[in-house]
Amino acid sequence: MKIAINARFLQSGNLEGFGWYTHEIVRRMVLSNPEVAFLFLSDRPLDPSFIYGPNVTPLMLRPRARFGPMFLWWFEYSVRKALKKHRVDVFFSPDSMCSLRSKVPVVMTCHDLVPIHFPEQIAWIHRHFIQTFLPKYLRRADKVITVSNYVRQDILQTFKLPGHRVQTIYNGCRDGFQPLNESEKEAVRRQYSGEKPYFFYAGAIHPRKNIHRLIRAFDLFKDRTGSPENYRLPI
Repeated sequence: MKIAINARFLQSGNLEGFGWYTHEIVRRMVLSNPEVAFLFLSDRPLDPSFIYGPNVTPLMLRPRARFGPMFLWWFEYSVRKALKKHRVDVFFSPDSMCSLRSKVPVVMTCHDLVPIHFPEQIAWIHRHFIQTFLPKYLRRADKVITVSNYVRQDILQTFKLPGHRVQTIYNGCRDGFQPLNESEKEAVRRQYSGEKPYFFYAGAIHPRKNIHRLIRAFDLFKDRTGSPENYRLPI
């Protein structure tokens, strides 16, 4: 069996949301399935650290996909041609994009519908493209993966897809996320919160992340517990 992976977000030193998701999922796929051949498709050379096993073949495809027209060229010409040439059985895309014209079965992850419901929060250079093509990609995919049941229900209600085509697979966590002992906790508190207990926000600083509501909720918590000085909120 041969599986092609959209590996555009595997960028050394710059693994953000899509990148970490791709890295953690695909690394385990490769290591757990040594009999499967994996074709990693990217628009730039892949760092050797992302070649997770001898069953991985990296393939760089031009052009660099950075905005609408380049996305279309990359997926509808370069990716489609590569999938056909290498006789791929399944194409997995973790970033909500795929080739509309390819006949290869597609499994695609959709993380949210922010571009549809809150277009003003998307950079203008991407906004029109995503609003136009995300619905097409969702309808094209043979299977859509969501990372929460909320997003699954949102997709089903917004685009009327058959329920069996959209499946929730929750995010896991990396091996580094382990409980700390008490001395380690104290060291962290000294470094980040002046030795006070704290609530920690680790997401992007962006309006769609509802940070303003987090701050309001933290204020309410302090008011209702009568402990305005006893807790911190590192962001």
